[in-house]
Amino acid sequence: MRGDFHKAHAPGARNVPYYLSVTPQGKEKNPHFVEEVAAFCGKDDVFIVGCNTGNRSRFATADLLNAGFKNVRNLQGGYRSFQQRAQQQ
Repeated sequence: MRGDFHKAHAPGARNVPYYLSVTPQGKEKNPHFVEEVAAFCGKDDVFIVGCNTGNRSRFATADLLNAGFKNVRNLQGGYRSFQQRAQQQ
């Protein structure tokens, strides 16, 4: 979540949390997620959504596509997988 972004992220990345917190009762989804993304990305902009493992970003990408964003893609495997692939090259 927020801590993941501060550990590592791609240059130029912006942090818009999909979940606000994790409690014993479950995850609290950010009710303003789409609006927060729309504050700096247009619905025709091309951008990638990522998280540490790719799970949250998969749900976030689906929500953005359902909200009418046309060119959003999920970073499959997350930033962790991206870094591992980069180190192998």
